[in-house]
Amino acid sequence: MNYVTQLNAFFRVAGSLELSSSARMLYLSLLNKNNSLAWIRSFTCTASELESLSGLSTSGLQRARKQLVDKKVITYSKRGSNKAPRYSIPELLDNFLKVILNDTPNDSPNNTPVNTPNSTPNDSPNTLTKTKQTKTKQSNKDSHDSKPAKRVYEPDDLNLKLANYLLTKIRERNSSIYPTDSKNPPDTQKWANDIRLMHERDARSYDDIKRIIEWCQQDSFWQNNILSASKLRKQFGKLIDKADAPNNFNGNKGGRKPLYDLPY
Repeated sequence: MNYVTQLNAFFRVAGSLELSSSARMLYLSLLNKNNSLAWIRSFTCTASELESLSGLSTSGLQRARKQLVDKKVITYSKRGSNKAPRYSIPELLDNFLKVILNDTPNDSPNNTPVNTPNSTPNDSPNTLTKTKQTKTKQSNKDSHDSKPAKRVYEPDDLNLKLANYLLTKIRERNSSIYPTDSKNPPDTQKWANDIRLMHERDARSYDDIKRIIEWCQQDSFWQNNILSASKLRKQFGKLIDKADAPNNFNGNKGGRKPLYDLPY
């Protein structure tokens, strides 16, 4: 998730959703909390921490949270009396914004039939039903035949940055693996998609992905086995266990460094 993009999208909908100032402050506090955790899929946060971050009272926090949940811009679940509740923040993409803003054409307030070249006011109910069924079947066929548009990762997208970071580390170690003048360079867009899946589906933090990229390209065994983002994703569990083992070669749990150290 891109912090600035998410902020801009939120301010776009806050007025339309008639969010109170308390709800807005709580949302920004939750967004800041998730940013500090490198954008994990869901996270826990105590009421006292949120009250401190947002400046809200206990009752104000509860009202603001209910409003955000009702408007579908956060999710919230309790975890027992002695455990911090769990939150998640959906990414405010265009399609999601249309849903929460009800930004879709409304049905006509009356049921007056509209004549088309294929129908007349004298069409019988059975004829109209058959026509509707035929159109529905054709529509379903078209939806199955069409493929979703391939996602394109922009240069400032963190997934693409990490994909390029892996490629850079491989080239630094052995420039002959992926020569810069190759006519068939690796597909970093595909690599970026693998990075995204690691983060969104496998719940790997971007910080962990970055440090494991660095660690595996220093390890004498794994550096020759991790030559793509898909292989990194497949072996990530083994890699992080090895990197975090007390006796790993560099003695610092894979060299934990903040994500902003990325050379971009």
